[in-house]
Amino acid sequence: MENIKTKLPFQKEQPVFEKVESIASLFNMNEEELMKYNISLDAYRSNLSSWKNERKEGHDEGLVEGIEIGRKEEKTVIALNLKNIGVPIEQIVAATGLTKDEVEALK
Repeated sequence: MENIKTKLPFQKEQPVFEKVESIASLFNMNEEELMKYNISLDAYRSNLSSWKNERKEGHDEGLVEGIEIGRKEEKTVIALNLKNIGVPIEQIVAATGLTKDEVEALK
């Protein structure tokens, strides 16, 4: 492993050799370099984990918000249909949870 210091000519054709070179470079590190590498690797993994968690939280928040918007739109459509067939506004408010002003504003 210590003798591998240059790129292998067939490395681009076989990506596995890039992995071999990477492993070989780890064996050639002194103690200080290896410690810095491990610290860097730990930081990378922590950042990746944090990023994945934040992404999932953002997705979940967006999903909840989207569901709430969809429900509001559905209530509005139902309220408009009820209003158009002559159901009293008080009953529409009771059935949909919309405010009296929201129902009156529907056209």
